[in-house]
This record gives sequence, structure tokens and C-alpha cells, in this order.
Amino acid sequence: MKAVGTDLERSIVNLKELGIQSAVLLGKYVYNGARSHLQTHAHEHIIEFVYCDNGAQVYEVNQQQYEVHGGDVFVTFPGEPHSSANHPEAKGAIYWLQIRIPESGAEFLGYAGLNAQAFLGKLLSLPCRHFKGNALIKNGFEQIFQLCQSPMSPYSVLSVHVQLARLLQCIIECAAAAAEVTGAAAGDDLRLERVKKYIDDHLKSDLSIQILADHHHISESHFKKWFKEHIGITPMDYIQRKRIEKAKKTLCEKTDRRIADIAFELNFSSSQYFTTVFKKYAGITPLEYKRLTLAERNFDSRLKS
Repeated sequence: MKAVGTDLERSIVNLKELGIQSAVLLGKYVYNGARSHLQTHAHEHIIEFVYCDNGAQVYEVNQQQYEVHGGDVFVTFPGEPHSSANHPEAKGAIYWLQIRIPESGAEFLGYAGLNAQAFLGKLLSLPCRHFKGNALIKNGFEQIFQLCQSPMSPYSVLSVHVQLARLLQCIIECAAAAAEVTGAAAGDDLRLERVKKYIDDHLKSDLSIQILADHHHISESHFKKWFKEHIGITPMDYIQRKRIEKAKKTLCEKTDRRIADIAFELNFSSSQYFTTVFKKYAGITPLEYKRLTLAERNFDSRLKS
């Protein structure tokens, strides 16, 4: 596989170097903990597709933030500045694909003329940038990775073109389906908002699957399955993420608070366990985060004085 970067956590394939028409990069990462944040950048003439296999990740485009969960697709269009909005690249598995938009009249993934024009038109006019995908999308990414692991023959190049077209057509279909919001989906959204609000309101309490399931009048097994299908992560993973977000906000707003007090306030069994969980999701310890916040605040004060 001709890759620009491959290790145990990340795999990146330079599709352009492999002779794949209109394709730039194919990537995947699997992180067991948080990494540094994604800085603001843009891709001219390139549309980028992200598929979150599991976990959750925040992205920002045009000053609007999107929380992408397992099973979601996220799209950035050509020239759009995007980042993770100072959120770290979080624990989870992410696939991404960059496709170059060719000049008018040029071929696209082996398609020419009206076919190429229709294909590009659908991609550039997706009805939404953030929507639920399906298992076929992950399978499509994995099949392309497998094809690129062997020396590329003319037939291999053709196979990659075919799989890319199938993957993009699947994304188009998922976006169209997401745009047609049904009454059932609206009902699920309403229940989801109630669950999220209950969790947000009780972060300082002992939250368990049983408590959440009982409160929403469904069985524990059904609640866990339903929650992961809609959020992409387990309920307990979601709760821990929210507790760390709350802790970060407290550390920013109340720098005199003791870390141990914040830990116990958010129902962590010990400050050591709190530190372990904090670093898992934020990439740094609470003390490091507190020092960084104070340093940034002092720097801003010096600039204003």
C-alpha cells in the first residue's frame, strides 16, 4: 500500500499517486484516547467526506459546531474552512475521503459527459452536511483500503474507481434519506433530547443505565441498544464525556477551585480516577488544562494592558 503515513493508529493512502482519477486521500484513524485538536484549514476544489465508525467528534464549519457520532457522515465542501473547534480529536474510529472536483467537462471517476456532470451535481448539492450513514459506507471504505494494499494493476485501478463510485452513491442516498424526516424520526429526536437533558441535569448524581432506563420507561437492554444506535457511543461513555466537558468549563470559569473538589462534585470516586478519565477525553490532565487556561488568560490580559 503506497501510503503517506501508516502506523498502529492511522492509515493514509495517497490515491492520487496510485493513479485514481479525481481522488486525493483516503484515511482512517483508531484512537484509544484524545489527541491534539484539528486546526482550521480548507481544501480548495476538494470535497471531504468523514464517516464516524464509533466514538464522537466535534467539527466546526462556518462558525457552526456539529457533534458527529458513531454511524454519522459529515461533509465539508470545497474551500470551506473547518476544524475541531479547539476540541481534541477524540477517542474513536474515523474514516475520511478527499475527492477533487474536476474542471467543467472533465471525466470523473471514469464517468464522462452528462454522467459525470450528474454525479458531481449530486455531490455538490447534498441536502445536508451531517446525517446518519449505514454499514455499507464502512464496508466501502474497508474494501478500498484492501484493494490498495496490493500492487496496482490496471484492473486494480478500475476496481478502486468502481468502489469509490459505489461509496459516493451510498453517501448520496443516505443524505437524501436523512432529508426526508419522518414522524417516527421526529419522535426519536424528541426522546433523545429528553434523555440528553436528563443527563445534563444530573451529571453530579449517580447516573446508571438502570436509572436512565427506568426514568424513560424502557428496559435496560433496549435503552442501551437504542441509545448507541442514535448517539453512536454507549450511555456511560456519553456521560463521562459530558462530565469532562463540565469539568473543563468549571476549570476555565473558576480557576481557584480544587481539582479534587471538582472530581467529587461530578461523582468521580477519586481525584486519581477523575484525572485518568479527563486525560482520556481531553488529551491532557486537569492540572495541565488549568495551567494552560491561566496562561492564556494572563497572555490576553497583557495584550489588553
